Amino acid sequence: MGKFTIRTVFAYDWPLAVAGMEHIAGGACAIDLVGVYRTPGELITALGSIDCDIALVDYAIRGDAQMDGLALFDWLRRMRPNVGIVALIGHETPVILRSILARGGASLVSKFDEVGHIVTAIHSSYSGGRYLSPLVRRALDALAERDQSPVKLSTREIEVIRLYLDGMSIKSIAQRLNKGKQTVSAQKISAMKKLGVTNDIELVQRAAVLGFGGAKAVSRAVDIGPTTEIAGQERCR
Repeated sequence: MGKFTIRTVFAYDWPLAVAGMEHIAGGACAIDLVGVYRTPGELITALGSIDCDIALVDYAIRGDAQMDGLALFDWLRRMRPNVGIVALIGHETPVILRSILARGGASLVSKFDEVGHIVTAIHSSYSGGRYLSPLVRRALDALAERDQSPVKLSTREIEVIRLYLDGMSIKSIAQRLNKGKQTVSAQKISAMKKLGVTNDIELVQRAAVLGFGGAKAVSRAVDIGPTTEIAGQERCR
């Protein structure tokens, strides 16, 4: 009977991380590192001539602008559906986590978790499961809890966010509402803090979750979460 191995390819653009993964694979049970690549293009080219069971990929790997991050995962799902994906994540932000999970099946490991979780994720993915490392799971649990908590925005904060998500600039909103730019900007910042978001991409998603974003905002959202109540407002339809 032949020796059981999980043929794994590793795509990461930091030489030190590559050396570290080679060391981990050398001491890990059943993991055979059959290829190491520094760019998405190198990985894609290699997969045309080698067989593997698992692709361990850095979400933030640099390379061709058209084949980074999610685009690479989409390619793997489409062209190599039998290859399990383990994604290494440097920032456990809601947009990144939800976007990867929406593609189905990928295991996620935070770069800040212990390296042993990479081995666990590889074995889990090989068996058809999906593994989430502790920091990733913690971030998702916090996100789920936040999505289920009522958010109370003032009427003016809701109005500012709606107009902003419909494509208006802070200056245009200030002119429309006959308010100063600093006042409108402060209301936007206050609303974002209450919503628990730190950038416009997260704001788009959160607005769709709450149902008060305009049509443009909803169409741009990556994921729609559970309904959350907004004080003094009915859910948009």
